[in-house]
Amino acid sequence: MTLIAYLPAVTTPPDADHVPETPAEAWAPPVGPPHSPGFAPPPPAPGPRRTNRLAIAALVTGFLGLVVFAIGFAIAALVQAGRRNEKGRGLAIGALAASTAWIIALATVAVVVPARHSHHGGATAAPDVRNGKPRVTTLQIGDCFDAFEEDINRIYANPVSCTGQHEGEIGAAITMPGSAYRGDAALMAEATRLCGQQTHYLMKNRFANDIEMHVDRPRRDAWEHGEHHVTCVLRYTGKEKLMGTLGSLTWGPRYYTQLVAGDCVREWSKTRLETVDCSKPHEIQVYSVYDLHGNNYPSTRAAEDGILRDCAERAVKLFGTHPLRSLMPGYGFPSKHGWTIGERRIVCTFTAAHGRLRHSVMPG
Repeated sequence: MTLIAYLPAVTTPPDADHVPETPAEAWAPPVGPPHSPGFAPPPPAPGPRRTNRLAIAALVTGFLGLVVFAIGFAIAALVQAGRRNEKGRGLAIGALAASTAWIIALATVAVVVPARHSHHGGATAAPDVRNGKPRVTTLQIGDCFDAFEEDINRIYANPVSCTGQHEGEIGAAITMPGSAYRGDAALMAEATRLCGQQTHYLMKNRFANDIEMHVDRPRRDAWEHGEHHVTCVLRYTGKEKLMGTLGSLTWGPRYYTQLVAGDCVREWSKTRLETVDCSKPHEIQVYSVYDLHGNNYPSTRAAEDGILRDCAERAVKLFGTHPLRSLMPGYGFPSKHGWTIGERRIVCTFTAAHGRLRHSVMPG
C-alpha cells in the first residue's frame, strides 16, 4: 500500500499581465470545501417534544375533584402548549372531562339527598295525602276504609262508610310510652303488641283469620320532633268485603278504650263494659271517640270543659243542629293510671234521659 499525503487543491492566480480591466471579471478565491461548490451544513436534528407541566397538573387535580384548579390549569395548558409546540393537549382535555363529571355528580347529590330526606321524614313530615288518599293518621278510630296502600311505615287509604263494603277499619290510636327512639324494628314490635291489646276484641268474629294488623308509625326524625303516636290499622284480606264495623260483628265485654262509634253499652262500669245489640235495652250509646295529646294529666275541670266542647262539636257535625230529644250527653275519660300507660281515649256518649235506649241513635 502506498501512502499518499493529502494536500488541499490550490488554485493558482492568473498572471498579472492577463488580469481583466473590469472588476466583474476579477479573480476571487473559491468558497466551500474542495470539490463541493455551493455546500451548506444540515440543520441539527430536532429533540423530543416536552409535555406541558400545566397539563399534567390539570389532569391530577381533575381526578382528585379539585374542579376549580383543574379547569384553570387545563385552559392555561391548552394555550401554553400551542405556543410552545408542547405535548399535553389530550391531558388538558381529559382534565376538563373529569371536572365536568365531578360537577354533574355534585349536582345530582344536591338534588337527590334533600328529596330523599324529605321522603323519609326529615324535619318535614311525611305527606298527609298520597295518590289522592289521606294518611290514616288523619282518620278517626272506628273509621272504615278502602284502597289500602302501605309505604314502609306510612299507611294511606280512602275513608268510606262502614255501612257499605270496605276493606278494613282504624282499630286504635296509641301514644307510645318512653322518650328515646330505639329504632324502627323495636318501635314496630312494641306498637304491634299494644295495638293487639287494644283491638283483640275485634278479632272475636268469623273474619278474624283474615284480618291483618298494620301500624302507621313515626320515623326517627318525626319521633325526635315529638310525634309519638301510632295508628293501628285492621285490614281484611278475605274474599268477601266487610259490611259494618268489626265491633258490630260481635258483642261482649270491652274496656272503654276499645269502644268505637256506634257501640251500645248495657251498663257503664269503671272496669269492663258489655256491648250489646242496639235493638236490646242499653244505657249508653257511643257516637264519637278521639284521643287527647300531651304529657301531663289534665285537671278535672280543664278536662271537663274541653271534652264537653269537643264532644258537642262532633255531635253537631254528625247529627246537625237539630236537637236530640230525650238524650243526655256524656263522656268517658282515662284514669290517672291509664294516662301513665298511654291511654288518651275520650268517648263521647248519649244516655237516655228516662229509662233505657232501645235503638241506635246513629244517623243512617
